[in-house]
Amino acid sequence: MAPDTTPISVGVLLGPTASGKSSVAMILAGMVPCEIISCDSRQIYRSLDIGTAKPSPEDRERVPHRLIDILDPAESYSVSAWVRDALAAIRACALAGRFPLVVGGTGLYFRSLQQGIGPQVDSDPALRESLMKRAADEGSAVLHRELAGVDPEAARAIHANDIHRIVRALAVFRQTGMPISKLRREGVPPKGMQFKVAVLLPPRQLLYERINRRTDEMFRRGLWEEFRSLRRSGFGETAPGLRCLGYEELFAVERGECSLQAAADRIKMNIRRYAKRQFTWFRAQSADAVFGEERPEAIADRVRELFRSGRSP
Repeated sequence: MAPDTTPISVGVLLGPTASGKSSVAMILAGMVPCEIISCDSRQIYRSLDIGTAKPSPEDRERVPHRLIDILDPAESYSVSAWVRDALAAIRACALAGRFPLVVGGTGLYFRSLQQGIGPQVDSDPALRESLMKRAADEGSAVLHRELAGVDPEAARAIHANDIHRIVRALAVFRQTGMPISKLRREGVPPKGMQFKVAVLLPPRQLLYERINRRTDEMFRRGLWEEFRSLRRSGFGETAPGLRCLGYEELFAVERGECSLQAAADRIKMNIRRYAKRQFTWFRAQSADAVFGEERPEAIADRVRELFRSGRSP
């Protein structure tokens, strides 16, 4: 493995869901020998293929992808674990002579990678169990509002249904008296890495139209059948992998509380809301280039030039 001091240039392609990141990344991969490192908190789970819009098997065979399908849906995963694995993947790519290309929409993952994680706080099992019980009894939205009161920055970055990260952030505050967002700002950036960041921010109306179309396509491809297969495998509502948009809404169908069409409409609405938060997040972040409504081919060409300007000699 390359030592930490070896200079490595890292390309980064970020943006909200349905902004076209994957298309641009695959076009770019035809121009530059690279490996794609997924920066997506949902694609880490095996068997969640349709609902997370994973790259196709053909694309993954054509271009190596890392940090996809690394966990079962019942397993938990932390930001610090992703940073650890992403750093290892970046160094492995560089050692193999390929350009590391980080692609995804989980902004917290990338910010933690770029800025460092900061001091780690050991989990208190009793406190975590107590908070999880409250979430089960009162709903995750109640704990999310509580988090917003003590750490509004973390609350903005964490979805109201992401109970595992909500509980983690609240537990850190209870244990240390400090917001987890502040602890993360005390992180040390990784040595010897230069990040060139491109962000895709198409017009919001276009983004929302793409989300609606993609959701319809997911159902045509068998999202409900994929969900039922996961349920038959024993994964329930508490499984971290199924507590994400596109899957959690389908439990209501299973319980007979709504129709499949009603669930599809709710998925579209929830993903649009999530994309709006992502849009706001990425617009506020520092980037080397921001792209709007251009064609994927044109974006890929300009991103290649951006990354080339940051490549090590």
